[in-house]
Amino acid sequence: MSRLVDRAMMESVFPPEKIVRLKADKLPSGLHESARWFLTEVGLPRLRNSWFMMDPGLVEEKSPNGPRLCREINHLSRYKNMPKEGADWIILGEVPYDGVILDPASGAVYCLPDNDITVYMLNQSLDSFAYFLYLLETERPNYDFAVSEEIPDSEGVAAHLRESMIRIDPVSFEGVEPGWSEAFDWEADDAPHMPTWDRVLHNVYESLY
Repeated sequence: MSRLVDRAMMESVFPPEKIVRLKADKLPSGLHESARWFLTEVGLPRLRNSWFMMDPGLVEEKSPNGPRLCREINHLSRYKNMPKEGADWIILGEVPYDGVILDPASGAVYCLPDNDITVYMLNQSLDSFAYFLYLLETERPNYDFAVSEEIPDSEGVAAHLRESMIRIDPVSFEGVEPGWSEAFDWEADDAPHMPTWDRVLHNVYESLY
């Protein structure tokens, strides 16, 4: 099976020492093969300025028994469509400010929205989730004033990133207008929750300071 990312790609945009891999014996026995491969061979970034904020449960010195499970989330019951087996899903961290969790059986990545009660699929795999992070980091000099003095076209960068993400894994973009679209008012009182990746891309569109 072809992979979207590998360790070398992640190390090309994130410091190698900040990419956390997990030991196989700390992972659930029934974990999907693709997720097991990714967590043990590639790893996820642990950086303060990353779009992804890693849960302490993925850091061995903070959680020697392995990743934390969703059963440890106090407000889990407020998510009305969370399946019963969701209590055993793995907490990965946050993409501001939504929770990111892993269904160990399917290997799919789900979102626990901060200001909504509906759980939805964020990415079809950890592979595509990490690829989104890779794309965002690759383009960071083109939207983040912390690393560049001039940002000529953050709007174009956001649109390009969205198109690239949709080509790879469209699941969280289906039927959704981009955050900067004039066709939909995300700020309206009756507006639905802005999906996680579209909120990230809206920040890219506005550029970071």
